[in-house]
Amino acid sequence: MNDIIKIKQLSKSFGNKNVLNGLNLNIKKNTSMVIIGGSGTGKSVLIKSILGLIEPDSGEIYYDDHLLNKQSREEINFYDKIGMLFQGAALFDSLAVWENITFGLDKSRSLKNDELKDLAVDKLKKVGLDPSVIYLYPSELSGGMQKRVALARAIARDPELLFFDEPTTGLDPIMADIINNLINEVIAEVGATAITITHDMESARKIANNISMLYKGEVIWSGKASEIDKSNNEYLEQFIKGKSVGPIKININD
Repeated sequence: MNDIIKIKQLSKSFGNKNVLNGLNLNIKKNTSMVIIGGSGTGKSVLIKSILGLIEPDSGEIYYDDHLLNKQSREEINFYDKIGMLFQGAALFDSLAVWENITFGLDKSRSLKNDELKDLAVDKLKKVGLDPSVIYLYPSELSGGMQKRVALARAIARDPELLFFDEPTTGLDPIMADIINNLINEVIAEVGATAITITHDMESARKIANNISMLYKGEVIWSGKASEIDKSNNEYLEQFIKGKSVGPIKININD
């Protein structure tokens, strides 16, 4: 199976703080990769670097063997190939549900409103929401419904790459499990490669084919999700068991 994302020696600092430290990571096509690690280990900076929201200090990121930079992302229409589920759903308060779902579509498609609404209905069905909600506004939705609408928006383009930023944050355990199941269903149906960052180990176990752990801006363990409980990696073991004592040191003053 081919690697769709290859990251080589990626480094990024903010002032005197090194966030990414020569990070290497390969992500295989049509798999679900979950990146775990504590706060400040570089997960968000890594995702933002792939997306082009942050310019790394050094290193290379390849998508389908294309070296990603500002010019190449435009040349290969990179942003038409991706979908993103943000941590807080990030819906536009002033737009109805159907407008939120179709907001990021390429305007060159010249779709009429009825066609956009039909597309929104189709995506809502895929995330288990009734089509009648298309005229509602985010303030009229529960937190779980907002998350589902945001997931519908993420798959509106039928993307090749899906990014999930802490997809279960703020949800109760039952709704979190529903969202995890939906993510699995959507990944299978769309046929996308998924990259998720999370602290939630239940979510990681449920949606991941492969898991990589970051610590101090480096990948310190990678493997199949089924292997994490027998990794013999003391950092990973401390993290997944939530132990305060171990090689990972937390500065409570940070």
